[in-house]
Amino acid sequence: MSLTALPWLVPIDAGSATPAYLQLAQGLAARIEGGELPGGTALPAERELAGTLGVSRVTVRRALDWLAQRELLTRRHGSGTFVNAPHEDPARRPRPLGLLSSFSEDVRSRGGTPGARVLSFEEGRPTGQELLTLGLSPGDAVYRLRRLRTADGEPLAVEESTLPAALVGRLTEAEVTDASLYALLAGRGLSPVRAVRHLRAVNAQEPLAGWLAVSPGAALLATERVSWAADGRPVEYGRAHYRGDRYDFVMELHAGGTS
Repeated sequence: MSLTALPWLVPIDAGSATPAYLQLAQGLAARIEGGELPGGTALPAERELAGTLGVSRVTVRRALDWLAQRELLTRRHGSGTFVNAPHEDPARRPRPLGLLSSFSEDVRSRGGTPGARVLSFEEGRPTGQELLTLGLSPGDAVYRLRRLRTADGEPLAVEESTLPAALVGRLTEAEVTDASLYALLAGRGLSPVRAVRHLRAVNAQEPLAGWLAVSPGAALLATERVSWAADGRPVEYGRAHYRGDRYDFVMELHAGGTS
């Protein structure tokens, strides 16, 4: 039978280092995103899928769980497994923790339109934390930028960035009003290629609650990140607060000895 007749027929490479369940999950995800498996499509039962694909039911179950966690499928007990329409809720799609990308790139990958509003912009001397994180001297100058980030006009995050002024060159508020900071850095030959991010849960306090249009005490995801350019110089010390009801982070884990 053809792939058109069986759009869920994903080829599995037994010799690949990628686990079979992940090959299947990623293959199905591509079919969903590409429209070959439109929203509302009912997938065959696990036993039928396993037999058609030549894999175990455990492999099929893990793949479907992976897709359900990413809201590409809905599993209804007693009814079956159904494809969700892609980009039904772009802001809620999980964001991979290991992916180094800007907010703008991330929102576009979810099918949304990114936006930004500058809440504050200043040039000043580095704080103790900024000195340590960015490897600066007390007399160096930094730019501090705080922006409200939106997707399709809805507030999703408040981002704060500290940039070494001597490294990035002259920067004005107009240049960062509604632009990707990473794209701006790339234009100056400072594309971040590596970053370390810390993630924790916090409760919204003012003024964050007001900016993000949530109630005081609402759950937020707080991140702290340091990004480095290809030559090893730190280019950004970033902090962000994401709405917990609209943003997910996902991380894939492997057993020891695998990458």
